[in-house]
Amino acid sequence: MTREEIKKQLAVVDQQLGALDKGQTTVQIQVPSLPSTWWTAQNAMTISTVVLGFALVVLCLLTYLVVKKPSSDGEMILRVFGTVIIIFGALFLVVAGYSDNQMAPVMGLLGTIAGYLLGRTGVKEKD
Repeated sequence: MTREEIKKQLAVVDQQLGALDKGQTTVQIQVPSLPSTWWTAQNAMTISTVVLGFALVVLCLLTYLVVKKPSSDGEMILRVFGTVIIIFGALFLVVAGYSDNQMAPVMGLLGTIAGYLLGRTGVKEKD
C-alpha cells in the first residue's frame, strides 16, 4: 500500500467516525475484497515457466563450460548435469503445485538417482 491509499482509507474512517458523532447509528464500511486463494493456476504456470527457463539457462551455461574445457572427465560431466537436472526437476514439481501424494514417489526416484550419481566413486584401476 502506498501512503496515498492509506491516507484515503483514513479519511474514509474519519468521515464514518464523524457521522457516528452526529448521531447516526449505522455506518457502512467497505472492506476491499481479498482474493480467495493466494496461489492460482496462473501463478503456478508462470513460476513453473520461470523455473524451467532458468534451468535451461543454467544447462546452457554448463554446456558452454564443458565445451570450453574439453579435457573434462565424462563421469564428472554426468554428475554435474545430472545433479542440476534433478534439482530443477524437484523444484519444478514443488512449484507446479502437485500434491504430496503425487510428488512422493517421484522425489524418491530423484533422490535415488542423485545418490547413485554422487555416490559413485571414480577409482581407476592400475594394472
